[in-house]
Amino acid sequence: MRMWRAFVGVVVAMALVVIADFGQQAALAQERSARVEFGRGQSSTVIRGTVRGYEGANYRINVRGGQRLAVTMDSSNSSNYFNILGPGGGEALFNGSISGDFADIIVPGSGDYVVQVYLMRNAARRNEQARFTLRIEVTGGRPIAPPAPDFADGLSGGPDFFQVAGISRGDALNIRTRPSAQSPIVTRVVNGEILRNGGCRMTGQTRWCRVSRPDGSNAGWAAGRFLVEASN
Repeated sequence: MRMWRAFVGVVVAMALVVIADFGQQAALAQERSARVEFGRGQSSTVIRGTVRGYEGANYRINVRGGQRLAVTMDSSNSSNYFNILGPGGGEALFNGSISGDFADIIVPGSGDYVVQVYLMRNAARRNEQARFTLRIEVTGGRPIAPPAPDFADGLSGGPDFFQVAGISRGDALNIRTRPSAQSPIVTRVVNGEILRNGGCRMTGQTRWCRVSRPDGSNAGWAAGRFLVEASN
C-alpha cells in the first residue's frame, strides 16, 4: 500500500512539472507575439530576433486580399524555420520546413496573417538557440492581373535576358543548384546584373527561374521576384 501511494505521488509530481513546463512555454510564446508595422511610405521591414528551445515568435501583419506577401529569413541555426498562417489559423499557407526560407504568396483574403518563427523539435529538445533576421514585404493594393509574358512572373516564354532588381543595399541574390532555398549556392549577383533566361517554374509557393551568365556560365536557379526583363 505504501509503495502504491509513493508511486501515485511520483506520477502526480511529474504531471505537475509537465503542466508547469507547458504553462511556461505558453507564456514565453505570448511574450514573443508582436504586430508588424511599416514606416511611413515603406512597404517592407526587417526584424531581428532570437528563439530558444520550444519558444516561438509570432509576428502579426494586416494584409488585404490580393496583395503579395513576401518573407525571407536568414538564421544562425539550420533547424530554424517560419510558417505563414492565415487569419483563421488552420493549415499553414507556407511551411518553411518543406519550402525553405523564402515565401512569396498572394494572400486569398484580408485580415491578420501570422509569420510564425520556430525551431524544429530535434533542436528544441536540445534547447538550442537561433538568431534570425526576417524581411517582410507587402506589395500591391488589389488582386493582381495575369502577368505579362516578358517578366519572371510568367512560367513560360519571357525575355531572353533578365536583370536583377529589388535586392536590398549591400545584399546579393543567390543563384542555387536547384529550385530550393536549401540547395547549395552556385554564385551571387547584385542589382543590375544581366542573366540569361532559361525558363521558370513553381516550387511550392515560390517562383524559380533557371538563369546563367550571358556567356552561359554559373547556371542555376534564382527567385523570380528579383528578376525583371532586361532593358535594351
